[in-house]
Amino acid sequence: MAHFLGYVFIAAPKKSNSTYSLKGFWMEFKYEEPLTGFSDGLVVLKSYHEDFLERGKQLLQLAANIKQNGMNEDYANQCMEAYCHYSHATHLHHRDEEQSLFPLLLGSSVLVDGMIERLIMDHEEIEESWSKLAKQLSNPGTITNFDYFLHQATEFEKILREHLIREDEDFSPQVKKILTSEQIKQAGEKMAELRHLTV
Repeated sequence: MAHFLGYVFIAAPKKSNSTYSLKGFWMEFKYEEPLTGFSDGLVVLKSYHEDFLERGKQLLQLAANIKQNGMNEDYANQCMEAYCHYSHATHLHHRDEEQSLFPLLLGSSVLVDGMIERLIMDHEEIEESWSKLAKQLSNPGTITNFDYFLHQATEFEKILREHLIREDEDFSPQVKKILTSEQIKQAGEKMAELRHLTV
């Protein structure tokens, strides 16, 4: 389990009126894997995909709530939680694919090689979009342009969701045709190794 030191916000009443400002303190956020085992590499990827899709909905709802109601203590801490999760999960998922899965598939066909090239380009685009959103999520007190924050969240969620759909609908069927059960197990073991875990 990865640990992340984040700035947690509390709502502090201003002396001049009844409005609130955000003041914070440091506390530890914990990243938890969206699955419990790594014996099957394809199950690992599927679990991450399902987690990303659900958290994408939560991210968009959070951004919409902030736009409607403004920033508050609860929303600020949800931003930090989202930052903690995505900053770990996005990087881990891309590394799983690029280091554990893709090497087993390269050279199997021109079609699959082309798909892998496109997916790696997707990863770069996702990382670029995430870097912009991460700057805001990691410091919720600086989120003052709520329309811009919603735009960044929507863009990131869209790019990631479209990538996941491309993998699930186009790439995964090819993977299942090519890899043996032993290779799928091997991919899962490699993913565990990248996390310093044992299967």
